[in-house]
Amino acid sequence: MKKIANLRVFPTILAGMIVGISFIIMTDLWLPITAAAVAFVVAVAGGIALYKKSRRAFKSAAVFAVSFVLGVAFGLSAAAYANAGLEKREMFEESAAITGKIEVGNSSDLTGKVDSYTVVLTDVTVNGEKVDGKAEFYSLQLKNGGFYEGDVISFTGRVVTLSTDVTTSYKASSLAEGVIYEMTCPDDEEDGEIEVTGRDIGFFDKIKKAVAAKLADNAGDKAARFMYAMTFGDSAVVGESMRSDFSYTGTAHLLAVSGLHVGLLAGALYSILKALKFNAALRSAIVLAALVFFTALCGFSPSTVRATVMVAVAAAAGLLGLRYDPLSGMSLAAIILLFVSPFNLYSLGFLMSFVAVYGLILFAKPFERALRKARLPKWLAGALSATLSANATLLPIMIYVFGDLSLISVPANCIMVPLAGIFFPLYIFALPFSFIPYFGFVATVVSLPFAGLSAIVGYLAGLDFPGVYFDFNWATIMLWLVAATAVSGLTAIPGVAKKIIASVLVICFISAVIIQNAGMLSGSDKITCFATYDCAGVLVRSKEEGDFIVFNSALDESAIDAALTAMDKNGMRKVDFIVKFGFSDEESEILDEHAKELSADIVYTAYSSLTEYPTGNFTMLADVASVICTDGYAEVYFDGVDLVVADKESPWAVLAGCDILVCPYLGEKPEDVVYLVDDYGYSTGAENCLPSDFTFWTEGGKIIKTYKWRFA
Repeated sequence: MKKIANLRVFPTILAGMIVGISFIIMTDLWLPITAAAVAFVVAVAGGIALYKKSRRAFKSAAVFAVSFVLGVAFGLSAAAYANAGLEKREMFEESAAITGKIEVGNSSDLTGKVDSYTVVLTDVTVNGEKVDGKAEFYSLQLKNGGFYEGDVISFTGRVVTLSTDVTTSYKASSLAEGVIYEMTCPDDEEDGEIEVTGRDIGFFDKIKKAVAAKLADNAGDKAARFMYAMTFGDSAVVGESMRSDFSYTGTAHLLAVSGLHVGLLAGALYSILKALKFNAALRSAIVLAALVFFTALCGFSPSTVRATVMVAVAAAAGLLGLRYDPLSGMSLAAIILLFVSPFNLYSLGFLMSFVAVYGLILFAKPFERALRKARLPKWLAGALSATLSANATLLPIMIYVFGDLSLISVPANCIMVPLAGIFFPLYIFALPFSFIPYFGFVATVVSLPFAGLSAIVGYLAGLDFPGVYFDFNWATIMLWLVAATAVSGLTAIPGVAKKIIASVLVICFISAVIIQNAGMLSGSDKITCFATYDCAGVLVRSKEEGDFIVFNSALDESAIDAALTAMDKNGMRKVDFIVKFGFSDEESEILDEHAKELSADIVYTAYSSLTEYPTGNFTMLADVASVICTDGYAEVYFDGVDLVVADKESPWAVLAGCDILVCPYLGEKPEDVVYLVDDYGYSTGAENCLPSDFTFWTEGGKIIKTYKWRFA
């Protein structure tokens, strides 16, 4: 049994699952392609066995081939079942009577009050009939309507089943978490009023609210938000400014419960139980029970499930007298999550969690040995090696997802991760004592380090550091991971051969990056689109014309939030100017309210007296940028690429023939438009319709890059 386990069956099964899921989801020709992949792997395994000509080699090849084929079968069945389940739930209703409980609603405070335009609904009924799965619900009424998590609401609105043509990791994450439907209701409360008909708070939600109240009463505002986010992974409570600072410094993972948090808790609890002389079996049982409880509090996120499974495998190996293999433990956790929902494979949270751990497995020990040789203390060398090894494998994915990355993230993580590793377990173990009458001061004491940590992040975010702007695709990322594996201790390749293979792979990776970025680096414009229910816009980064935002004629606070998110994604702290057509007094007040956040130097509008911004008439824009504005739309030219930002009332004749049209909920694609960035058209499966939060590069009059992968 030990010999079979040493063959690392679980990583082989995982590799097969990834192949099966990818092929059935990404192409209609999955059957012949999958058969070819299986035949290739079996042939390679058999060829190696024939070359070795030993009984052991044939046994190893047989176990490897059977494990891989089993994994492919698991992946195919899981993906086919998931796709079939969505097809069975297909629904489209323009005016349906809907009820549901607000499970998750972004909040800027610790009370659970909804402070966003989007919430996730569970226990959903449509026209009196209960439906499976959760729904993402959008309405402008939510932000100012006094709604709270746990409220049961009813409204009349539109419902549509999400398609599996996924172009963003966000949508893959939604599907993986069981969000199947997209719902909206009219903004006019007379036509689509949202009513609260009850309240339903579960056991774990009550615990979270009790912790939130205790922190709010006994800790400073920033420290309380930071501590709550670290405990439950709810980064929304930290607010836009603080979240932007953490994102800019590359330390946003501290705001989401990750394997780091679970590992810290498990290690600290295990040490305490060992000091109290608990036997090994009882220690393991108590630690696992605590981790399962904590994972349930965090909503069974992929990172916490992965860490808990790995701890369970390590404990079982210790009790059975077996050597623990972190790669096998990680693979088992991934197999479980992918079997439950194959969409996890394309979820950013899942990918970053597992790739980070893979980096730890590959490089943590070599980095720690090097740091120890530099005479760093063991605890500091361990913390820094964990940070460096995880980031070594994550870097291409982070650049792929976020477009660019500030180099401040390296020193920021080297400072924050070790300190968080010290203070987080102390806070978790001290928190229960703060609920004893007259002991609330305990929460105050343990909050002081977190106030300091948030101040450090704020300071680092204000520093002007250069950024990394290389572009990666998934093929390049896989080549990077293969190269990292080749140079690690996982591969049993002779030293000289390993150096040759690793050198070739590294050269191929560098060449692929140079070739891939040659066009991007010569391109002059990067366009990030954003859209909400009534507003659409683009953020432009142009080497020739500067950085600017174009809003359409339905500006609201949700559009400001979308623009700030786009700026954050592009690592921008300010823009040079804003273009706004169809201006009104109300929209002027919104711009003034958010002037500091947008940090624009000037606004171009036809109504210069309506805003406190320095303003300019948009008829003068030709002197500044290639933008033409009217009362109904804005047209931007990028050396032959024609982009139009429009509202729902714009005439189709004007919109026809452009390369990129950004419009909220237009419904259908006008004639001869190459790309329509429109959530409504995308959700209904219209051809070449893309969701908001989409990025284009242009070069020589051509669109050369889109952040897109496709589920068939």
